Amino acid sequence: MKKYLFLLSVLLSATSLHSYAAPEVLPLKTKAMQTMTLDSIPHYRAEDVLRGTGENWLNILHQGEVIVAIYEAKPALINIQNPFPYDEFVMVLEGQVTLTHINGQAQTYNKGDNFLVPKGFLGTWDMPELYREMIVIETKAFSATKD
Repeated sequence: MKKYLFLLSVLLSATSLHSYAAPEVLPLKTKAMQTMTLDSIPHYRAEDVLRGTGENWLNILHQGEVIVAIYEAKPALINIQNPFPYDEFVMVLEGQVTLTHINGQAQTYNKGDNFLVPKGFLGTWDMPELYREMIVIETKAFSATKD
């Protein structure tokens, strides 16, 4: 009898291991990210918009240890006058952006380029045309900005 109970417990243990719903890999296909529908989000603060409307959209694709999202903005020049609140990895999907550090150093990124905006960045984001990017941000750091 003990032998059967042991075999039954082994079988049940093996079955429970297979019932774990492991997360699936998230494909980040450029074409799909370029064309997906995004949700409107609040405009930039009026005092931060040096040119343009500050109108923008977002779609969060994944939220775990990191947030992966698609962001889009109408043409604008945005003044980052408060230290950027987190490290942000960026992949440009459409358009162009020029980041100008407060020391005057400007760097322009185009479709297909990747860059990292470090926590604490001060300067401007110039998006002279419709701009879309995929961003990756640590969830804890992003959530802290919502408090």
